[in-house]
Amino acid sequence: MDGLRYDRLTRSPANAPVLHGLMAAGAVGTSLLPYGGADGRAEHGPSAGMAYTDSGPGWSSILTGVWPDRHGVRGNDFVGADYARYPDFLTRAAAARPGLRTAAAVSWPQLVRRGTLGPAIGRRRRYNGEFRGYRTADRRVARAALRWLTRHDPDVVFVYFGATDEAGHDSGPLSPAYDRALLAQDAHLGQLLEAIEARRSDPARADEHWTVLVTTDHGHLDTGGHGGDSPAERQVFVILAESGRPAGTILDSPRLIDIAPTVLDRLGIPLDPAWGLQGRVLPRPTPPTSDRS
Repeated sequence: MDGLRYDRLTRSPANAPVLHGLMAAGAVGTSLLPYGGADGRAEHGPSAGMAYTDSGPGWSSILTGVWPDRHGVRGNDFVGADYARYPDFLTRAAAARPGLRTAAAVSWPQLVRRGTLGPAIGRRRRYNGEFRGYRTADRRVARAALRWLTRHDPDVVFVYFGATDEAGHDSGPLSPAYDRALLAQDAHLGQLLEAIEARRSDPARADEHWTVLVTTDHGHLDTGGHGGDSPAERQVFVILAESGRPAGTILDSPRLIDIAPTVLDRLGIPLDPAWGLQGRVLPRPTPPTSDRS
């Protein structure tokens, strides 16, 4: 969910009941994107790189598992992108396990046009939120993903919603329009989760184990907009929901670059050091203890 400020998400369950339910039943944590200091070095050391608070760098980091110093994207022009060396996690998964069914639907078409989501992905749908408005494009994204989950058997699905970012730019994240955009995205997510639950009730799919990850690429200033170094722009979050996890778990500073390795881990794909991923795998649920041996 693009440009979603964590404090606006968490201020009231009524703002986003589905997301609040995921957080209560699963795990959630926040972190700050690393930024460049006066000497040009990153806050967390030169290996961390600067994570510019724009969507091109943000979604590139989410999908590739590396910071801009490796994937090369430092702005929304995508100049310098090195997706050949650092492809998205759906592409990596399909290469590691041929036959995996991968799908992605986005309302920001640049993620497909610029190659952030690579052509090796089995199904790619892009809808133009810039032209049609993001609320309309997000609805089409949700319908596409819902169709895949109900009529097909995808193994990995990536879904992007952009209306919160659009509202943040137009009227700021403190506005009623921003709240409405968040509520609409929350409802879309609810539809997808209901489709997953319906799959679980099908005896033919009883062995499926779904992991749901929700994140954002950056925040917003109170007045709207991003691209700077303020905490309001740099704070991001990760919500992780999967069976067997204790309710209300707090994740320890999850980062955008942790998404890709976590997805690959949950698919049973070993991480190859040659890939150069900078993220870490978010912890799996701890098995319950038993007095039986």
